[in-house]
Amino acid sequence: MKNKYPIKISISDKPKKNYIISTSIETLHSSMNLRLELNFIENDYLFLIEALKRILSTLSKEKKKDPRLFWLIGDFINKYLDRLSDLGYYLMNQNKTISRDIEISESSIEKIMAFRGRFPKISSVDPLILWEKYRENKVKLDKNSINHENTRHKDS
Repeated sequence: MKNKYPIKISISDKPKKNYIISTSIETLHSSMNLRLELNFIENDYLFLIEALKRILSTLSKEKKKDPRLFWLIGDFINKYLDRLSDLGYYLMNQNKTISRDIEISESSIEKIMAFRGRFPKISSVDPLILWEKYRENKVKLDKNSINHENTRHKDS
């Protein structure tokens, strides 16, 4: 199994906000194209942050917040972290870093990620149930919706 190396994401001092990815010097020995890899990770992170900010902007305009949008936030973050892992890296202080860049609290990120972990399929999230109930872990996963979903995929 390939060792995983830590990455840190910083914000540049330039007028245009850019993200800078850094890693340990040990990584130089494992990758011939380190700069290319880090540049890809920077771009991928920028796309992640832009997508999350768009979702949060939509949520801020809604009186009743659709919990599926919070599920999407968690899913986007999970997929980004999976891509990092596939490349042999992990994000240091991931909740703190992401919360800084999308300007929500670290505890909100933790709750969104816990929510996403409890509900593996977006179809198992009921948009009629308030986000606050999901956030506080007061909604349990309906096993029937997962069984129904699995049956539907088998028929396709």
